[in-house]
Amino acid sequence: MSVSAPEAAVERSTGLSVLRRHGSTIALATLWLALVLATAAKSSAFLSHQTVIAVAFNMAFVGILVVGVSVVMLSGAEFDLSVGVTAVAAALIAAQLLTDGMSFAVVLVAVLVFGTLIGVLNATLIVKVKIHPIVATLGTMFLVSGTTRLFIEFVPIPRSSFLRQQIAGNVFGVPRVFWIMLVLLVITGFVVDRTRLGRHIVAVGGNHQAALVRGLRPGRIQAGALVFCGLIAGVAGLALASQGDIVQSTLTPGTEFRVISILLLGGMALTGGRGNFVGVFAALLLLSTLPTAIVTWGVSSSWQPVVEGLVLAVALAVNSVRSAR
Repeated sequence: MSVSAPEAAVERSTGLSVLRRHGSTIALATLWLALVLATAAKSSAFLSHQTVIAVAFNMAFVGILVVGVSVVMLSGAEFDLSVGVTAVAAALIAAQLLTDGMSFAVVLVAVLVFGTLIGVLNATLIVKVKIHPIVATLGTMFLVSGTTRLFIEFVPIPRSSFLRQQIAGNVFGVPRVFWIMLVLLVITGFVVDRTRLGRHIVAVGGNHQAALVRGLRPGRIQAGALVFCGLIAGVAGLALASQGDIVQSTLTPGTEFRVISILLLGGMALTGGRGNFVGVFAALLLLSTLPTAIVTWGVSSSWQPVVEGLVLAVALAVNSVRSAR
């Protein structure tokens, strides 16, 4: 069957359009597949069910935080550096309440309220007081981290609790929290891409002044994004508390920078107004698999921060190139 010149031109144009829009996502997915195949060739144990569970949980915890920070970045409020310590504090609160005999319903409400209050604090500092997001959320990070270590350093998780009995279980051989993360990511992506609210968030992040002319209220939208991010950090805390016998205040160092690396590599603009949730998922998949692959290759885990630093540098460079286009 022959194809006419105009039809061929349309096909080429369509192919180029797909590459422009999804080229980085395809590249990330290809890198992930190459990493998996090369590491599996090195050790067949890499494809074991235990490895899948470990990678899936890493994806779940960081991915839930990615959901919250993605909305902050899209709104133009840059990012929230306090999400990691907020999640750890929420996990400690959940563990303490469960140890005290509280029901899961009470724990759920307490953790979500705590995360929301941290989001409100960040929104007040950034939107009302006009402190730069990096400075404001860095201050919140130290405040939450210091207070947490002062009052609660570590708490065991009761094995008989609903959190451990139900939330910690597997569905189709994958941790339940992974599916929770995936649902949150899909819903957030749908809201951003397909709803009026999502268009307003992107419009505010893309051009603050143009959003004002359109009658939007950028401050209110960015404040809502920061509060949502705090709420999601509370959910991440529950996910964290569900997976171990004990919660410590020193858990998850550097989580904030992993989140930022994933978002920048996945196509989120540091200046706001542009995002690609499929690309974000591909970046999440790659960077969540990388630590386990490093260990499988016999490289000391001490090199992990070095690799993560390089990834963040590459992510910033890629973001800079995208912004210059």
